[in-house]
Amino acid sequence: MTTIYLAGPEVFLPDAMPIMAEKRRLARQFGFEPTGPGSDENQTPVKRTAAEIYARNDAAMRQAEICLANITPFRGVSADPGTVYEIGFMIALGKSVFAYTNHPDDYGLRVRSAWYAGQPIDETSGRPRGPDGIAIENHGMADNLMIDGGIEATGGKVFRAIALPADPARDLTIYFEALQTIASTR
Repeated sequence: MTTIYLAGPEVFLPDAMPIMAEKRRLARQFGFEPTGPGSDENQTPVKRTAAEIYARNDAAMRQAEICLANITPFRGVSADPGTVYEIGFMIALGKSVFAYTNHPDDYGLRVRSAWYAGQPIDETSGRPRGPDGIAIENHGMADNLMIDGGIEATGGKVFRAIALPADPARDLTIYFEALQTIASTR
């Protein structure tokens, strides 16, 4: 069975256990053995040190053949930084990496609307800049170009929702689509 590392910020949610259980169930439905954060389904949750959590995740990433990462914006306009680390680490290990996001807007649009919130954007140089003079990525990608670009360089794909679901932190529609597509190409 192909081992799939499930990266994402769901572990921080107050209802993480049932969400991760459903993600594991769906992964197994498509012939994958899930690993990574939240994969301890048969253990009573215990408080672990940061070093213990890191070591467990590091070992799980090294063991996995594929990574499927949730890059739905978390606590801001971009993906969870831990998830981004895991994506980069898996790419560096030469693993197949895929991602999904429940947010349909590209990164540049989210920066414009959420970060600059209606403030004027300078378009005169051909490169959009916020009122603070900082350039805004304008590549049409789901997140920073290094995230999307790295995933695509591994032969992976970023799956994006067409519309924002009612509960982007918990909706598994695009996750399901990603699993289905990954399974059909293996």
